[in-house]
Amino acid sequence: MTFGGLSGAGCPGALPSEHDPPPDLGRAQQLPRVKRLTRWLRRLGGGRVRALPAAGRAVILSDLHGHVDDFEAALAVTGVVERIAAGEDAYLVVLGDVPDVLRHQAVDETVPDAGDTQILDRLLELRASLGERADRVVYVEGNHDFHILRICGEVARFHAHHGGPPVRRGPTAPVTPEALAAYCEYYRGAYGEEVFAANMAPYDMVPRATAEHLALLEAAPVLLELGASRVLVAHAGPARMERWRERPGALRTALAASDREDLRRLPPAAYYETPYHQVLNGRYRAGDYDLADLRAFLEAFGAAVLVTGHTPLPYLLDIPAGGPSEGCAFQSGVGVIGDAQLVLCSSFGAFTPAWKRVLEVDLATPLASAAQLLAAPGAVVPLYDAAACAEHPARPLPGADLVAPG
Repeated sequence: MTFGGLSGAGCPGALPSEHDPPPDLGRAQQLPRVKRLTRWLRRLGGGRVRALPAAGRAVILSDLHGHVDDFEAALAVTGVVERIAAGEDAYLVVLGDVPDVLRHQAVDETVPDAGDTQILDRLLELRASLGERADRVVYVEGNHDFHILRICGEVARFHAHHGGPPVRRGPTAPVTPEALAAYCEYYRGAYGEEVFAANMAPYDMVPRATAEHLALLEAAPVLLELGASRVLVAHAGPARMERWRERPGALRTALAASDREDLRRLPPAAYYETPYHQVLNGRYRAGDYDLADLRAFLEAFGAAVLVTGHTPLPYLLDIPAGGPSEGCAFQSGVGVIGDAQLVLCSSFGAFTPAWKRVLEVDLATPLASAAQLLAAPGAVVPLYDAAACAEHPARPLPGADLVAPG
């Protein structure tokens, strides 16, 4: 997908004002309460690469895209919120991409129109209710989260360029309907419907996003290390490792220092080469990385398994051949790449509701492979039983008839 909003001539989404940068092209000013919320959220973790302690268990779910029922089912089947509130050493880890409902509604009519903001509100409420244990709810940035923030920033800069209030460093501001409509009209006229359809249309949460939602997304890490388990979690995939094989410390530093405002100023080719972009967007099927990259990435962090969402399960199939693509497999309802990466579909991207899964990882037990994680007692938790799956109206995704969830 062409990336919009980067500076540089010929780049879709670059505003004329960005070709001759003014002294300050930061984010819009916010109300003091939103600044306090942003600081509070950042204090919960500290950086773009974070680590959980080597004790307890982490409950992981991915890619809800507004499916409130799946979110509530995941909480109910794991009891994770009650466990945290009762003092258990447990964490809830959401692998990004709560925002945006339209694509999900195309295959599942039960996704509500504002399901994404309802889930974000629930996460904020959970954190607030847990008080000092609020850091037990961890949100990892996904590509849709990035683009919601990107578009809000672009609208603010466009509005400022056309007589609106100046843009300053600070939390990303929500957009008004009028400002968003004006920017969309400009974008269509400047870059055409095809680019608009790729760069703007998929991100339908933009007009619903509040300052509190944006602060939650903005404070998210891009990579999480799960205690002593030797498991990493990220939204999409590993970085390409040509530049980093001999410099693993530099890779960690680059990811930890990832900053949207700095990356916005890069030419497109340079942006695509950043590990930040790659861990939010990489897909094995697309050739964004290979098994050697996956192994080297894990080695750089002293890990054995990468858990991600992002990739719909049909993308791991060779449909003409009638089975998994080379290097891919399915085990216990989870996608497996090279026995080193698990592709988790808790909602969007699952073949059918019978494939929707949550993972639970023991943070104290070192693992050597994806297969070992999947075989651990209580590690793979289906969201629904057979009766609920049979009644669910969601349409099966392509290839659902080729594999069984197991």
